[in-house]
Amino acid sequence: MLHLATRFFGFISSTPLSPAEQQWVHDCLASDALRSLFFAQRSEDQRHAVAVARAAGGPPDRTEAALLHDVGKSSVGLGAVGRSFATVWNAMSMPVTGEFKAYLAHGELGASMIEDAGGSPLAVAFARHHPGQAPPGVDRNDWAALEAADEGR
Repeated sequence: MLHLATRFFGFISSTPLSPAEQQWVHDCLASDALRSLFFAQRSEDQRHAVAVARAAGGPPDRTEAALLHDVGKSSVGLGAVGRSFATVWNAMSMPVTGEFKAYLAHGELGASMIEDAGGSPLAVAFARHHPGQAPPGVDRNDWAALEAADEGR
């Protein structure tokens, strides 16, 4: 729960990326299709993604995975409060529908978007399966670095 509270307050207090940060993202992502996915995210999600990418470090596919791991959220119109309600509602095993259900499926949505845009297998896998165990064929060190960075450890 501390992770969720930290994410909530980080979300509502975040600032848009600076031009230098935007250029860094542009340089890190290999295609216009991937850049479009990143920049279609809310500024709060962009800020989180950059923080994860910087914390995770490593090779280009790890950076790509960090920058794109939450792009599925861009297809859902929930803000901080709605996202929080969806997460808590789901944690309480309450039935979810509509935008709450779509938000909770953002990993699968994002993985499909990344795959369609030509993203790396690591980026697709991390969007689809985080948080959780690395799927077969994914380097455990990459996965551990991404998970730790996403959780703020």
